[in-house]
Amino acid sequence: MLHISTKSAISFFYICEKCLFVNKLPHIHTTIKLELMKKSLLFLLFSFLLINVIHAQKAPMKYGKVDQADLDMKVYPADSSASAVVLCNYGYFNSREFQFVHQKRIKILKEEGKSQGDFFVPATEKAVVKGQIVNMENGVPVVTKLGKESIFIERVSKNQYRARVACPNVKVGSVIDVEFYYTGLPTLWRFQETIPVRWSELIIEDNQYLSFRKNAVGFTPFFVSTDTRWVTKDVQAFKSEPYINNYENYMSRFDIEISSIHIPGELYKDYATTWEAVAEALNKESNFGQELYTLQLYLNGLAKQIKEATSIPEERLSKAYNEIKKIKWNKTESIWISQSGLNQSFNKKIGNASEVNLNLVLLLRKLDISANPLVLSTRSNGVLPQYSVSFDKLNYVAAHAVIGDKTYLLDATEENLPLGLLPERALNGRGMLVLREGFKWVDLNPTKKEKTTSFFKLKLSADGTMKGDWTKMCSDYAALDLRNHYKTFNSQDDYLKSIENDNIGLSVDKYTVSDFDSLQNSVKEDFTVVLKNRATKTNNQLFVNPILMDKWTENPFKLEQRIYPVDFTTAIEKSLIVYLELPEGYEVEQLPKNTKMALPENSASFQMQTALTESGVQMVFKFNINKPIFYAAEYPDLKIYFDELVKKQSEMLILKKI
Repeated sequence: MLHISTKSAISFFYICEKCLFVNKLPHIHTTIKLELMKKSLLFLLFSFLLINVIHAQKAPMKYGKVDQADLDMKVYPADSSASAVVLCNYGYFNSREFQFVHQKRIKILKEEGKSQGDFFVPATEKAVVKGQIVNMENGVPVVTKLGKESIFIERVSKNQYRARVACPNVKVGSVIDVEFYYTGLPTLWRFQETIPVRWSELIIEDNQYLSFRKNAVGFTPFFVSTDTRWVTKDVQAFKSEPYINNYENYMSRFDIEISSIHIPGELYKDYATTWEAVAEALNKESNFGQELYTLQLYLNGLAKQIKEATSIPEERLSKAYNEIKKIKWNKTESIWISQSGLNQSFNKKIGNASEVNLNLVLLLRKLDISANPLVLSTRSNGVLPQYSVSFDKLNYVAAHAVIGDKTYLLDATEENLPLGLLPERALNGRGMLVLREGFKWVDLNPTKKEKTTSFFKLKLSADGTMKGDWTKMCSDYAALDLRNHYKTFNSQDDYLKSIENDNIGLSVDKYTVSDFDSLQNSVKEDFTVVLKNRATKTNNQLFVNPILMDKWTENPFKLEQRIYPVDFTTAIEKSLIVYLELPEGYEVEQLPKNTKMALPENSASFQMQTALTESGVQMVFKFNINKPIFYAAEYPDLKIYFDELVKKQSEMLILKKI
């Protein structure tokens, strides 16, 4: 394939225009005109040929031409464990035609790799997609063309689309071959995936009419890197570990966004190049800011009722929050109003995240409370780039309110979400507070924890059975999780059965719950329980593990080094208090040793204290993760911390028969 850069194309049109211009000059002699045109065309021809030689770059693949070696491949040599491999991922932006072609080829190697036959790539609404599956049958390649039923164009956001390919009847040994054409640039280019990538290449030719920015993410080195061409080869599959925000945040890729289009005398379009420009654009949008700064009468009656009910700003805030929560969230994450005005979602009592929380902002303003929209990127959408502007990364709206010197981050989309807590999906770095003029960054890291306290008062029998009471208190994010989890069950009996299934040997005789519907309070659960399989009897001894619930049986962190952060979402605080009455005729032979361990700056800690009482043993265990995110440099210490935690929680209380 022969590529001509935008510069060569522009030179071609420029010289042609000059030739035509010279021909139209009346005061120049015809011979001179012809000479000028001759020299111009000779220069054009020389430039055209030279630039083609310089920029010619053979494409690494051609749609429909699959190598026999790839069809015969049984195992990917660079990674024998791979269930599938991207043989080639090739993208080329033709600046003369403003067209992007994307070709992708995938080899299926194992049964579990067949899921790679369902994938998507960024595209446009009018993208042209064609594809085929090639299989070896009786030593002969058999080609199956993909029909329209296997290719979908999906709308992701207001201005973003993606092409989804769902290949039918993919087999082990299949090669999937697809090609996409569309106008413009891609919004995303992946150099790494969850399966190995043998070759990935992106070419974006220069275009003097178009400027764009690319945010590079990930840690994969380039095999080739120039101003217009980027290549990676033999890229390892991305291996996800526990406690990762969104693995796509760390896979090597380019996030691409157009900055401006400028055709002199014809068109000038300047896209958001600064966050100030983003905020200004949002305020001017008819389906965002204009709804906040135009006369809205539909909330006046509700605002009047709240004002008459109380004059205390905090109480007004609470009442407004609970009223807006009556608008059911339709599970759509968006910064744009999808209906014709915020009043529609308020009256119909259903709307997307923007419609719910912009209604909250409007109502708070009518109650004389300072309130503004807070736009952000959810955890599933990726973090906002630190050093570049990305309008397309904003996909969610919360609300920000200030009363006196206290700030409230609010989200009215969830039934069980208490005032002052953002849902976990919104806890993602930083958000942008959109003011009437300008913007302000807001830290989204939570100030509240996932906090749980469990208290057991049990009597141990000689056969190892424990009977007694269990009280559990859940606060803040732990309470939110409990309320959400509880409401997934049809009945209380189903909920208790799930607890018994999750804790083998536990049976619940009685159960009560307190403050379940008081969202600002902790949830208290009281159980009467029987516990089996928590003690082992051998000869004259009983071995008892006093960590009765939520025990770490293995270290979740397996890698020796980790280059991306560990993200617990929130800080965690768990306390376990166990009072165990000993069976008659037994005494303590060995207690677990008292221990305390803390990481630098007390970022994480645990401690165990055990003591003899008049009729038994008391144990207190506390586990704390005191910040939500640990970076790569902190990973070795965190790994050691969990190694020690697992060891400590496996220690036994040993009783002997008198």
